[in-house]
Amino acid sequence: MQIRKCFLTIAAAALLGAGTYHTVSAQGFYWGPRAGLNVSSVTKTTYSKARARASFGLMAGYKLNDLIGLQAEALYSLQGNKMTNSDHVYSYNYLKIPVLAKLYLIGGLNIEAGISFDWLVKAKETWNSTVYDINGEVTGSVSHSQNLMSDRKSFDFSIPVGINYQFSRLLDIGVRYDISTVRVHEDRKDHAKSSNWSVSVGLRF
Repeated sequence: MQIRKCFLTIAAAALLGAGTYHTVSAQGFYWGPRAGLNVSSVTKTTYSKARARASFGLMAGYKLNDLIGLQAEALYSLQGNKMTNSDHVYSYNYLKIPVLAKLYLIGGLNIEAGISFDWLVKAKETWNSTVYDINGEVTGSVSHSQNLMSDRKSFDFSIPVGINYQFSRLLDIGVRYDISTVRVHEDRKDHAKSSNWSVSVGLRF
């Protein structure tokens, strides 16, 4: 799968960086902006296809010692999915507050896992319909949109896990997957949950 290959390539680059850059400082507080690319979809839906969207926000962390660190973030995460059997597109925008524990392996290379409190702030469906004239000829298309907030869950509790590399100065890069535990839909018969891979870059001050 092309998306998975992309993430593995980035993870390999981080491992290579571990051998060519000095480690991050042994301990201390840091903060800064964070931005990245989401590749999101929903699970347990036959015709769902992934969408690539952005995420951005702030992070703050503290490295307790050479092995353990903590990090909290506030992110605006654009997610959603497309349908393979139609032109319907779904947009789900979340305000996410992940709290992560970091285990440092080699230098700045670390694995991270934690919990995330995710509030849905926007849910929309868009699609196009074809317009015909009196003779049945296609004359164009019309765009439609529908607000979905009323029948979508307003909160998701997810479990982020990932791998990250903190360079000795300013920069870090990471790959993360969010394991959703709450259904997207209010309808109990629909068991679809969010699925989100992300690649992000942070600036540490």
